[in-house]
Amino acid sequence: MKKLIGLYPIGVWIALLAVLLHLLAWGMQTFSLINWDKAVDLGLQNDRFTGDSVEQAWALESWGVALADILWALPIGIVSLFGLLRKKFYGYSAGLMELAIGVYWPAVFAFQRWNVYQETAILALILWVPVSLLGIGGLWFNRAIFIHNEDTG
Repeated sequence: MKKLIGLYPIGVWIALLAVLLHLLAWGMQTFSLINWDKAVDLGLQNDRFTGDSVEQAWALESWGVALADILWALPIGIVSLFGLLRKKFYGYSAGLMELAIGVYWPAVFAFQRWNVYQETAILALILWVPVSLLGIGGLWFNRAIFIHNEDTG
C-alpha cells in the first residue's frame, strides 16, 4: 500500500479510484433526479412512481435518497478528490468520509431490499464495500503523507 507509483503510493491510487467510482455513482444519482423513468429503464433505480402504492412509496423514498446523495455525498466526493490530489489533510478526511459511505449505503440498501431485490443488493455489496474498504486502508496506511503535507504548507 505504501509502494510509490508515480506521484502517489499505490494505496492512495486505490483510494482515488474508489472516490472516482463514488463520483460516478453520484452522477448516476443526478441523472436519476433529472429523468427518473429513464433511470429505471437503465437499471439505475428500481421503482416507478406509476406502480402500485408500495412501489410508489419506494420510489419516493429512493428519490429522497438520491437527492440526499447529491446534496452531501457528491460535495464530499469532490472535496475528497481534489484534496487527495493535492495531498491535503482535508482530502484525507473527506476521502475517509466518502469511502465510509461506500461501506454503509450498500449495507443499508441490502437490509432494506433483500427480499425484493436480492441480486441488486448482492451486487451493491460486492461492487462497493470491498473497493471502499481498500480505499480506506490505502488512505490509512499513507496518512503520514497528508499530515506531513499539512504541516509544511
